[in-house]
Amino acid sequence: MSTASDSHMQERKRQHDAARVRMLYQLVPRSVFITLLVSALAAWVIRDEVNHAVLATWLAAIALVSGLRFGLYVWHGNTRSADTEPVLWENAATLGAALMGTCWGALAWLGQLSASSEVFTVFVLGGMSLGSAGILGASLRAFICFNAPILISQIGELFYLGGTLYSTMGAMAVMFTAGLVSSYLEFRSALLASINAQIEIERTNRQQRLIFESVTAGVAFVRDRTIIDCNPQFAHMLGYADGELNGQPTRVYYVDDAMWQRVGSEGYAQLQRGEAMHEEYAFRTKSGGTITCDATMQSIIPGQPEQGVVVILNDITLLKEREYALREALLRQLAIFSNAPAGIILTRERIVEECNEHMADMLGASLEEVVGRTAEHWFVSTERWAARGQEIYAAFSRGESYEYSEQFVRNDGSRFWCRVRGGAIDAANPVHGPAVFVLVDVTDQILAETALREGREQMALVIRAAQSGIWDSNLVTQEISFSARFYEILGLPTDTPASRITPIMDLVHPDDRKRVKSIFYQHIARREPIDDAFRMAHASGLWIWVRGQGQAQWDERGKATRFVGSITDITEKRRQEEEIRRLALEDPLTGLPNRRLLEDRLERALSTAARNSEQVAVLLLDLDGFKEVNDEYGHAAGDALLKTVAGRLKAMVRESDTVARTGGDEFVFIVRGIRHVDDTRRLAHKLLTSISAPINVEGNLLRVGASIGIALYPDNSLHPAQLVRLADAAMYQVKQSGRNGYRLAEHSDVPLTRN
Repeated sequence: MSTASDSHMQERKRQHDAARVRMLYQLVPRSVFITLLVSALAAWVIRDEVNHAVLATWLAAIALVSGLRFGLYVWHGNTRSADTEPVLWENAATLGAALMGTCWGALAWLGQLSASSEVFTVFVLGGMSLGSAGILGASLRAFICFNAPILISQIGELFYLGGTLYSTMGAMAVMFTAGLVSSYLEFRSALLASINAQIEIERTNRQQRLIFESVTAGVAFVRDRTIIDCNPQFAHMLGYADGELNGQPTRVYYVDDAMWQRVGSEGYAQLQRGEAMHEEYAFRTKSGGTITCDATMQSIIPGQPEQGVVVILNDITLLKEREYALREALLRQLAIFSNAPAGIILTRERIVEECNEHMADMLGASLEEVVGRTAEHWFVSTERWAARGQEIYAAFSRGESYEYSEQFVRNDGSRFWCRVRGGAIDAANPVHGPAVFVLVDVTDQILAETALREGREQMALVIRAAQSGIWDSNLVTQEISFSARFYEILGLPTDTPASRITPIMDLVHPDDRKRVKSIFYQHIARREPIDDAFRMAHASGLWIWVRGQGQAQWDERGKATRFVGSITDITEKRRQEEEIRRLALEDPLTGLPNRRLLEDRLERALSTAARNSEQVAVLLLDLDGFKEVNDEYGHAAGDALLKTVAGRLKAMVRESDTVARTGGDEFVFIVRGIRHVDDTRRLAHKLLTSISAPINVEGNLLRVGASIGIALYPDNSLHPAQLVRLADAAMYQVKQSGRNGYRLAEHSDVPLTRN
């Protein structure tokens, strides 16, 4: 007794958890949409105060976690384990919530923000936390894991910033947290009570409906002498299909109008007195025949038959015949079940008696064109139809079902593949009696397998031509083999055991491993192609670049059973490409951008400034005294001095700005987001101070100065080349006026009136 009770309690808990988790996942699309919208808005508001690369990384993390959560939502909706393993799915949702909460928590630490932006982020994070109470109300774990990183991060940052404003906001955030938790617990309590009530209502409804549909008697609910609802037994008893009597007057099953009128007047008078009516009647069936029934009629509310009457019929004629008819009717319903995800047909002596809509759609025909005919016109030939029939009915004669794959022809002449399974209904008469066949369209699977075979053959040719290393892995038995070229690429002896090489993913560079795993799993789940470059460990201890390609093989159920992959050594190619790129865009001595890269970045900076109505400063810096250093200490000392100066200059600007070397001792700065011309003066002063500090080169303290010319966009010019020329002219004026200073460009080619 205790065991049964425990089992019942466990089942109730599983139903409760499944209902909670369903509610949790139902709100994921809305949550993802709100997350992406709010994160985009937040990024737009703080874009000028946060490093763009950091902000882009944060947005990418938000988008990635949102994609993962939406993927879980889709997976949850398509898997059978959603209701059987709710705790597993709740843990997955909790993990997604924790990742998303961590991303939102990081918003508070993206960079130093202004007071208004800080308040904005507090409102954003508070809003996300408040909204999560509804989105994650079904899971306490998910709610905590989402809000903990947000609230801890925000409160910690506010108290870290200090001051009256931020400390007050931190205290308010603590109170907000307490209120949020309290409100959430109350909401969750109400939500859980609602879920329990809903489960109980559904259980009660299922029990009542099960009783209603399972009783051997025919039961109908009648109001105003119209059938509102009836169970299958009631309909079958009178020769009607399920639901066919609903909405019809009770007159349809009375023998004549006189009998219908008599029962109406006498019976309803008896019901109005609060009495039940119990009589035997001869009722008419749909086919025109009659059956004798033991009928009981009772008002739902005693004395008020107008509120509804329950009619219970028991067929007392030929019980065995009724049971056979009921069994035949149930089998017929199974065969023509219209919502089945497969084609279903009921045949007798190879002639189709019934089929569902799905079967007709598969054939591109109407039901009328299928029913009453043989399946001969579906087959590619009469001979094929005859041969298959012999095999089918030979199996039926042995008491076996029969399963096979066959190519059929639609009405329009096109062909498709089906997986067919059939069985005889009447074991006593398997050949001439009724039989049921279920057909599933497997055309896509057949075509995919064919394409896979062709693709593997083509891949084999390509791999042989490319001298690639190959591995072949059986995903079921975990057996794996490697080609000789595979060992050669990784610098391994050809007799190295496979156990030392597997798992292959362990050989991939840690920085590339997550991406490569993702590509592999996407291929397995979505059959997306694999073609990617990544690093692998060489026996020498170095990392080599390889190009990896692969293709899986799936069985009839869509499960990956085999994977064949290849690697091609592209280390030298990558090195050459990197060297070419570096030489094309960087100054070989200082590693700073060269003139070519400078021109590209200046074009981009001005384009962005034009869109955002911002100012850009171009500073041209030429060293003072550099020639004397070269003359006295030599070019090696001059090169060392230039490298040191380049390092100092680069340290003086932000990541979003650019410092480039365009000549021997000439450097150009591109500074974005200039708010006031004084910003450029302060920067120029800092540059002069930094450069004037002595530089130790092989024990010699060298000193140089700098002359700086400054041009502003859009005040001095709208054109990149002209801005550089104006900055150069201003720098030349500094040279002429005594050096080691800075000057703003005086000339402007911008018209007084511009759009």
